[in-house]
Amino acid sequence: LNGLFSWLVSRARFYHPLLLAFFIPSLWLALEYVRSLSFLGYNVGYLGYTQWQYPLLLNLVSFYGYWGLPFAMVAWQSMVTLALERRLKGKALPTAAAVFLLFLAIGLAAPELFPHQPGPSLKTALIQGNSSTEEILSSSGKKVILRRYLDLTRQAVENKPETELVVWPETVVELNFRKDREHLPEMSSLAEELGISILYGARVRTDEALYNGIVLLVPGEEPQTYYKQRLVPFVEYFPWEEWLNRLLTLESKIGSYTPGPGPALFELKGIPLAGVVCYESYFGDYARHFGRAGSRHLFVLTNDAWFGTTIGLEQHAQVAAIRAAELGIGTTQVANSGITISFDLRGRELLRTGKMTREINTLNLDLSRRSTFYLLAGDYLPWASLLFLAAAALPRQVSRRRAGLPVRKS
Repeated sequence: LNGLFSWLVSRARFYHPLLLAFFIPSLWLALEYVRSLSFLGYNVGYLGYTQWQYPLLLNLVSFYGYWGLPFAMVAWQSMVTLALERRLKGKALPTAAAVFLLFLAIGLAAPELFPHQPGPSLKTALIQGNSSTEEILSSSGKKVILRRYLDLTRQAVENKPETELVVWPETVVELNFRKDREHLPEMSSLAEELGISILYGARVRTDEALYNGIVLLVPGEEPQTYYKQRLVPFVEYFPWEEWLNRLLTLESKIGSYTPGPGPALFELKGIPLAGVVCYESYFGDYARHFGRAGSRHLFVLTNDAWFGTTIGLEQHAQVAAIRAAELGIGTTQVANSGITISFDLRGRELLRTGKMTREINTLNLDLSRRSTFYLLAGDYLPWASLLFLAAAALPRQVSRRRAGLPVRKS
C-alpha cells in the first residue's frame, strides 16, 4: 500500500499545509488499518513496532493502542518536511505543533492515572526446546520432541523446586479428544509427581475438527483448552476450500485446521490467564478481548523455527511489548526456537532468550494489571482518522463541483 499512500499524498498536495500536516499521518494510519482487516489481514513489519523498546513511548499505546505510534511518527515527519519546504509557516506552524504536542501529552500522561490492580506472583518456567523442522514434521520426531520437553520440565523443577507453572510452546504434542478429554499419561504423571501445572501447545483432534490449541494441565482437573481462532490463511487453512474443491477438484494438503470459537480464559489457582497462538499476537483488537475478560497475564505460544535466524524472529518477539502496553498486563512469548521473551504490564523487557537455542528460563511473573484506555475504547484512532480523511476530502470535492470542475475520485 506504500504506492497508494504516495499517490494519494501527491493528490492532496494542494491542501492547506495545516490540514496536510495531519492528513498525511491519518492516511498512513487508515491504510495500515485497512490492511489489517479481514481474514487476509496482515500487519507484520508495521511501522509502529519499531518503537517497542521505548517504555515511555509505549504509554501512547496504552491510550491510543498500537495506532498511536505510527500516527505520531508520521505526523512528526510530515510537519518537519512541510516546515523545511517553507509550506508550514506563519500561524500554521505553531498551531500544528500545539496539536501534535497535545496528542503526545495526552497519550504520555493519561496512562499514569489509570487504576492499578496489584496481583500475586507466579513462579514460572519457560521451556525453549529448539526442535528442528524435520522433527516437527515427522511422526518419529514428535515422540522425540515430547520426551525432550518432559526431560527439560523435570530439569527446570529440579533446579527451581518452587516452580508452579511450566510453559511449553506451540504444537508440542498431539491430543485425541474424540474419545476422552485427557492429557497424555506421561504428562499427567510428571505434573502430579512434580506438583506443577503445564501450559502447552497441542494439535487437538475432536469429533468435529482439528484445532491448533493451548491446553492447561492442572493435576486432578479436567483439561482447560483454548483453540486458535485467527488462523494463517493458505497455511493453517485454505479460504474458500469447499468452493475451490467443487470448481477445481482441489485436494488441499495443508491448512486443515478449524478456527476455534473465540477467546477463552484459563484458571490457575483462581487466577485468570490467557493464551494466544503465534500469528494471533499481531492483532491487538483480538488480544483485547482477553484483557477485557479479566486476564492477569497473556502467554503467546509459538513455533518460529520456520524463520531460521532471520529478522522474523525479532519482529514477532517485539509484538509482545505492544500487546502488554495495550492490555495493561504482562505478556510472555514462549517460542520453540526463540525468541522467548517476557514483558511487564508497561512493555518493559524482563527476559529474552537466544535464537535457535535450547533453554530453560525461570522468573516470577507479576500478575498485577492496570486499566488502559485502549481496553475500554479499542481501535478508535483508526476510525477517527478515516472520519478526518472523509471530512478533509468532502469540502474540496464540493468546491470543485460548484466551480464546474471535474470531481476527483480521490
